[in-house]
Amino acid sequence: MATGSGSNPDADVPREDPKQVRIRYPEAGAGSTLLVFHPLVACTLAGLAAGLLAFAAGEATYDTFEAGWGTRQAPRAATAPPSAEARDGAMMKNAALAGAPLGALSGLFLGLAGGLLRGDSRRGLVGGGVGLALGGLVGGLAPLGLHRLAFELQDRYMVDTLLAGTAAQTAVAGLIAAVAGAGFGLALGGVRTVPRFAALALLGGVAGALIYATVGAAVFPLAETDRALATERTPRLLAHLLVALGAGAGLGLGLTGRRRRSRRREWEEPHKPDDADPAGAPDAPPVTPGAS
Repeated sequence: MATGSGSNPDADVPREDPKQVRIRYPEAGAGSTLLVFHPLVACTLAGLAAGLLAFAAGEATYDTFEAGWGTRQAPRAATAPPSAEARDGAMMKNAALAGAPLGALSGLFLGLAGGLLRGDSRRGLVGGGVGLALGGLVGGLAPLGLHRLAFELQDRYMVDTLLAGTAAQTAVAGLIAAVAGAGFGLALGGVRTVPRFAALALLGGVAGALIYATVGAAVFPLAETDRALATERTPRLLAHLLVALGAGAGLGLGLTGRRRRSRRREWEEPHKPDDADPAGAPDAPPVTPGAS
């Protein structure tokens, strides 16, 4: 038996186009405080989870490589103290073991956050999977190359240790964050939005690395925070958290308050009430009767 539209309030409601990109906000007027900050909350929570889990994974492999001994299980036959080059080489390998889970988990969780904001779990899994694979690769390889370059600059060209080490840490953090931002952009808006979100995450990761360098030098002067991997646990935790949180905050701030813009981004859905009713738009000109 057919029913009228009055008995079925959802009969005249148009269905959403699955191809359109739409960020899921709470309903206006529902008393929710997440109406503006929902993207920021989602991205920072994803970064927090990635940083904590990556720190736990890094601690499980910390000091696996020791200068002069190879791995922890190797017999300690040498009696001479290890050289500075051997010590830095072992530290770089340990930093690579710590950087791989940081890159992988940051890419995974921020990719999933992009799918959450879009409301598409399949796209979130795609973005998270790409971020997981590329983030783990970049996080594992970047410390080996960039910290090696920093060591050579210190050894051959007498570059200041703090300057060279901070530059290497910042570059590693920026690369890890950029890959995570690429996974987020792939999940949220597709390939066309990857460069924008990779740049936003890169800026956040660099900011986090600079904060870590400042706090490390001031609060943990004996922890060698300017090296590839700090010798104390607390600064290692800060290093993981600040990079992942910086990347998440950069992405969230790039989306926060987007409805205040007069020009839509490429991932945004048109605002139907304003487009359908020119008289309801705040900046619409008055309608003149009979005007063509």
